[in-house]
Amino acid sequence: MKKRSTKSQQEPILHSLLNKYQADPEGFRSYLPEVAQELEQLLPSRGKSSPHSALTEQERERLQKALYQLLDSKKLSSEKAIQALEYCATLVQDESLPSEVNRQTLLSLFHQATGVPLSKIKKATRIPVRDGEAVKEIALLRGVHLKLTWNDHVVVITVSPAKLKERSEALKFVGIAKDTASDVAQNHDAYLAKEFSGATS
Repeated sequence: MKKRSTKSQQEPILHSLLNKYQADPEGFRSYLPEVAQELEQLLPSRGKSSPHSALTEQERERLQKALYQLLDSKKLSSEKAIQALEYCATLVQDESLPSEVNRQTLLSLFHQATGVPLSKIKKATRIPVRDGEAVKEIALLRGVHLKLTWNDHVVVITVSPAKLKERSEALKFVGIAKDTASDVAQNHDAYLAKEFSGATS
């Protein structure tokens, strides 16, 4: 009974997250990439490629295949892990990073690339990876950013432990939907309509 009450109290927050995601998927994804990925799994399936995608379907498939081949290895060298992160960076920008490449996978790649587990980083840290001029930056995880050259080579990885912690609350609310994911998917339009009417009444 207590569990049901807690869930009912948290559901409006889940619906609010869904609403914010639907209103601005790209902005939401840049702020909380992992939460966006979780929400995408709850919503009805739709085309994963971005309307502004820079990759062709063939390039996308080739890149995903190359990434999977690297991830099939039990342990990667630092250079191979960096290469995998670069593939991830390109796919993140294309909005086509496979859902199987989850937080745990990205954490493992970060650890193998830098030799440092994220759990050991206690303050904002800048980790140089290779020489080069960074011209853009993408969020790999909330609190973990990759600074990239024009052709998506990682130059620097920045880590903000404070921002890493911020993701936990949002993910808690997404987590309550795991056992009712089909209900959220089937009724998400009604949830969003209700959320919208509540905001405007």
